[in-house]
Amino acid sequence: MDEQREWTLGGHRAWFEAPDILWARFNGPTDEECSRWSVGIYRELGERQRFYLAADIGNSMLSPESRKYLVEHSKARWFHAIVYIGAGLEQKAATKSLTVASMLNGNEPHDVHYADTAEQAREWIAAHRARRAPQQKTG
Repeated sequence: MDEQREWTLGGHRAWFEAPDILWARFNGPTDEECSRWSVGIYRELGERQRFYLAADIGNSMLSPESRKYLVEHSKARWFHAIVYIGAGLEQKAATKSLTVASMLNGNEPHDVHYADTAEQAREWIAAHRARRAPQQKTG
């Protein structure tokens, strides 16, 4: 997927960076409507190719309804990995609970990483991509 895409919902923004990174910046409360919007984007991209999600969540908090929707409708097979940027203790607890709940719902586990900055996220993704390359050739 070489095309550049961008989506917005209120203060939330997502954009695709070829070849395989979906950047997202969440600002303010994240409710079920936002999760429906997010999952729609993840599904659209994930049906074409797996991708990295680099989500800046430092200025946002998931509502319980939002978490429930994400767990029930996101598919691990869409993602190479997820990098959360700027997460505080509450956001880390919420995102870790998402990962556990997703696995309990039958999804395969996927790598999750926390970064302080977008640049750190980009570096981690590059390293992860390099580690995956030998597996793709043999697997």
